[in-house]
Amino acid sequence: MIEQFSFAFGITGPILLLLMLGWAIRQLGMVDGHFVSQANAVVFNLALPAMLFLAISGRSFDEALDVRLTLIGLVGTLILIGILLLVGRLLPQDQRGVFVQGSYRGNLAILGVALAVATYGESVLPVVALYIAVVTTAYNIIAVWVLNSSGVLRQVLKNPILIGIMAGAVASVANLPIPQLIVGTGNYLSSMTLPLALLCIGATLEFGSLFGHSRAILLAVFFKLIISPLLLVGMGIAFDLDNLQLGVLFFLAASPTATASYIMARQMTSHGALAAEIVAVTTALGVISYTAGIALLRGAGLM
Repeated sequence: MIEQFSFAFGITGPILLLLMLGWAIRQLGMVDGHFVSQANAVVFNLALPAMLFLAISGRSFDEALDVRLTLIGLVGTLILIGILLLVGRLLPQDQRGVFVQGSYRGNLAILGVALAVATYGESVLPVVALYIAVVTTAYNIIAVWVLNSSGVLRQVLKNPILIGIMAGAVASVANLPIPQLIVGTGNYLSSMTLPLALLCIGATLEFGSLFGHSRAILLAVFFKLIISPLLLVGMGIAFDLDNLQLGVLFFLAASPTATASYIMARQMTSHGALAAEIVAVTTALGVISYTAGIALLRGAGLM
């Protein structure tokens, strides 16, 4: 078991150090909130879409078309949301939407991708990209619903990550040649995506006023970091996914709460602080749950 945890920490350790480094440089005043906000915008609007576009457009679309994996991810997420809607009745009514979103909406495109790539290499990106495209679309639609807002179609169509994935899929299906100038520039952007994104996540971590929302936060941590991966990986085993598919499914299902959940909650509700605290705590504890999950899956011969 020690060997399994050592292997697992070899994957999650660099992620943890980058998160800690991001937090440290913010505390030391090397960067401020304005810089972090701008850097996040660069990652979300430019670097990450470029990385996913290149990953899909450079390969046959059939390589990315893992229908079983994607359907399990989607159906498992919908089952999880159904459970969360019931559990949310334990909380004050005005907090329920923020809790539900924070408990299902994982940081697929950054932490999930980072660990999948660290484990399996960049060849896994096309499969991950299709999963992200489908599940993130569901994330956005359901988030708008549980937060009692409107404009879901606009939010989906304007999502830069989905635009990058769809553009890559079109280029792949149509077998369009991508100019080397675009490929070279995209590779530079891709190489900075995950390190910069992880530094930004670390720099945004705040742990103030946690005790006022302790019940909602504890429930969100339990469902996001424990129930979500158990449910989806269990479904993957039941449907006989192979080890690589199970590993990818675990990394995506166990990903901590996405920062986008805080942004939407802040814009649409009066509980932005609760959303930020869920992001902070699940991110801080996510490295531990990831490490334990990798060790258990590897020990069981499933990774």
